[in-house]
Amino acid sequence: MSSPRRPSVTSRTSRSLAMRIENLELTPLDGAPGVVMSLLAPGVDPELVRVDVVVVQPGASLPKHPAGSDQAFYVVSGSGQVGGDDDVPTVVGPGDLVSWDAGEQHTTWATTTLTAVIVQRRVP
Repeated sequence: MSSPRRPSVTSRTSRSLAMRIENLELTPLDGAPGVVMSLLAPGVDPELVRVDVVVVQPGASLPKHPAGSDQAFYVVSGSGQVGGDDDVPTVVGPGDLVSWDAGEQHTTWATTTLTAVIVQRRVP
């Protein structure tokens, strides 16, 4: 039995007027070798909600920094550790959701290639 024929990589159109397929460009994060990020969606109001994707290579980390707003960090794949104000590392993996409050110091280290979705929400 043959599998259904998939469109070529260059074919990026859909019969649906609502669906779009885009190639997400991940940009290296300044000051964090082995870390790339990209904005997925600015949210309904870009001043209030932002959604990013981050990929952290094994051995790399997001340096400790304060959360600019309330933040949810959802691990899609890979494994690593996260830490908050207390610097206590906690192991995370696929399906884990980590939340930090605005201003809370935090960091992330990867033991395998870690991909996460970050949702940041500012309270007006």
